[in-house]
Amino acid sequence: MNISFLFIKRVQRFTVIFLIFSCLSVTSQNKKFRYGLKEIPQSLLENPGGEVNFDKHIGVPFLSGVYINVATSNKLISSLFANGVTIKDQYQSIINELNPDDFITANEQIEVFNFGYRLKNTKDYLSFGFYQELDFVAYHPKDISILYYQKNIEPNKQYNANQINYKSELFGVFHVGISKKINTKLTVGARAKFYLGAYNVQSLKNKGKITKTLDQNNEPIYTLEDVDASIFSSGISGLSYNNYLSKAIKNELSFGNLGLGIDLGFTYHLREDLTLTGSVLDLGFINYAKDITTYQIKSEPVDAGLIIPPLNQTNDLEYLNWKGLTINSYPKNSIDTLNTSYTSFRAPKIYTSLFYNFGKDFRKNRSCSSVSNLNYREYLNEVGLQFYSIFRPVKPQFAGSLFYSRRFSKFLKAKVTYTVDSYSFYNIGLGFSTQFGKFNFYASADNLLGITDIYNSKKVSMSLGMNFIFE
Repeated sequence: MNISFLFIKRVQRFTVIFLIFSCLSVTSQNKKFRYGLKEIPQSLLENPGGEVNFDKHIGVPFLSGVYINVATSNKLISSLFANGVTIKDQYQSIINELNPDDFITANEQIEVFNFGYRLKNTKDYLSFGFYQELDFVAYHPKDISILYYQKNIEPNKQYNANQINYKSELFGVFHVGISKKINTKLTVGARAKFYLGAYNVQSLKNKGKITKTLDQNNEPIYTLEDVDASIFSSGISGLSYNNYLSKAIKNELSFGNLGLGIDLGFTYHLREDLTLTGSVLDLGFINYAKDITTYQIKSEPVDAGLIIPPLNQTNDLEYLNWKGLTINSYPKNSIDTLNTSYTSFRAPKIYTSLFYNFGKDFRKNRSCSSVSNLNYREYLNEVGLQFYSIFRPVKPQFAGSLFYSRRFSKFLKAKVTYTVDSYSFYNIGLGFSTQFGKFNFYASADNLLGITDIYNSKKVSMSLGMNFIFE
């Protein structure tokens, strides 16, 4: 009984989670405004090899880097919340419109502190800090959804268990990096990361088939064939909405889930007015060893099945009444509950850009001992291309942007972007960075065309940050 209860219940809960996040998800991985904007210290988090034109910075605690992005991969909000129709019924009506490649992601990052200063050799800039990050990705398990949410399905058809792919984790990151000016053309950098895991739940690389047949009483029999599926979790026992934050801090400070990572980047001037940049982020892992629970189910290729009451007999999507569940015959199937440590690899990201500078030469009035003698001339205008990719469990996700930025004065610089990604083909964003004395403030908003109709918009995002910068 435990075999089917744990496996099917968790698959069903996962589908509900996908439904909720499909309506409202936070996708803040592609920080295209911060990338390449050397006026703000946070650009070094996207490219540790970026150029720096200041001597020291101090981020405002908890406000130096905040990014929020709300998105859907399909226009599900208006569909699911149709008048007079429950979310459950509406979801069942649109299951066939979704594909196994449909995905949702949620990634938020809040800086706790961020500092940096130029070393005495004037060519190296050292920066360090700590931030908290939440990362979630899920792919729509179409076959599983059809199997368990639709009553009239084709008998003897096989449904793929390998469509179950999701991962969610919350962790803290202490980082230290250095940007080194090799010469007037080349700047390189690296950033070491030390991960402190708080929570993790994941189910990846599952395999096998599920087949539905009917017995002599017309009851459904689900047969697991060559199924090898696992659900890993860490830090979630006793978790609730009331203790979510306190338990996260406790888990991180216990140092029970540790990991390492590295970022690499560069900036290269092909010529004085043409620049190529690139970075690779989050080449790392977290080893989860605290509060571990792993459920693993394996089935042998034998004639065996389990009888499940149809889902339409209950209206409770969160918790089903499984008292009527019986095992038909499962002599060679087993479910294991493990408490051993496991490793979760971070999702590597790639940024690259090529941009052209033009317009009036802009120089800051600095002494020869300052950093101005290390940098190329700054122009009023930049126009270029940016490319972004993140390597997710099923396949990579891509985004490409055209951008134009202009410096209006020593105190104001603005950037406008046009982006094509998995969510939209007409995403226009706008951002700016200001400098008042030593106080720096930046902000940006994405998908401006969707602001007038947020209910049907696929993506709306914003970011902001505050720093004290010393030149």
